[in-house]
Amino acid sequence: MSERKEYKTAMGRRIQQARKAAQITQMKFAEEIDVSTQYISDLERGIVGCSVPTLLKICDVLDVSADFLLRGQRAESQKPSTASEEFSTLSPQEQELVKEGFALLKKAFLLKHTEPKKEV
Repeated sequence: MSERKEYKTAMGRRIQQARKAAQITQMKFAEEIDVSTQYISDLERGIVGCSVPTLLKICDVLDVSADFLLRGQRAESQKPSTASEEFSTLSPQEQELVKEGFALLKKAFLLKHTEPKKEV
């Protein structure tokens, strides 16, 4: 994959993650930044890029920095404040690992609290 394609794909993934974290549908997002739903789909899949004015609209609507969308870096003031926001910044593979880890923790917690108490 070319460097240009990798850049668009990574940026598209971050846009999609930020949109989902903001709980905005592609249709609503497209309306907010005055583009088509197909454009949002293509943007999130890394098929197309965006102009600077569109990037600024995206940042405003999703309340993220251009640095985050372009480079994956958040300004200190934009660090995720909840587990859900933190989770949304992870790659799909990282999200799957976190889900598996959480399922194991949940299972361990349930086992601990359902074991019969031992008499002393």
